[in-house]
Amino acid sequence: VIKSKMNKKMSDKKRIEVIHDYIINNGKYATDKIRKKNPDKSYNKANDILIDHVGLCSAYADAMAIFLDKLNIINYKISNSEHIWNLVYLDGKWYHLDLTWDDPISDVNINRDTYFLITTSELEELNDGTHKFDKSIYTEAK
Repeated sequence: VIKSKMNKKMSDKKRIEVIHDYIINNGKYATDKIRKKNPDKSYNKANDILIDHVGLCSAYADAMAIFLDKLNIINYKISNSEHIWNLVYLDGKWYHLDLTWDDPISDVNINRDTYFLITTSELEELNDGTHKFDKSIYTEAK
């Protein structure tokens, strides 16, 4: 993906967008219906979304973290008891990146970017209930 879809002239933001779009266009969220068909599968590792093309939020976040690490972009996985997503350091600021919530659960691949490199205040304005996190642990995201 890095070799075939990127070039050295691209900004880091554009590179992140390429990976974001690649993962959500080639992966599918492991809905309850999917998990019931194969209950022994975990669906929570990077290879689940990258190789098997089906995963949970942890698979999306792990896959994105692998690419960000490869691109030397500082990042953390941020989580609570219900959800996990990425926190990315770009241009001197921290941004949230949630591929799971940007991947529409439908038969048509439509890229969404609601959770693409947004600030904590933007995340809080969305108020979806799943992105609450302990700011004393994730101090970068304050």
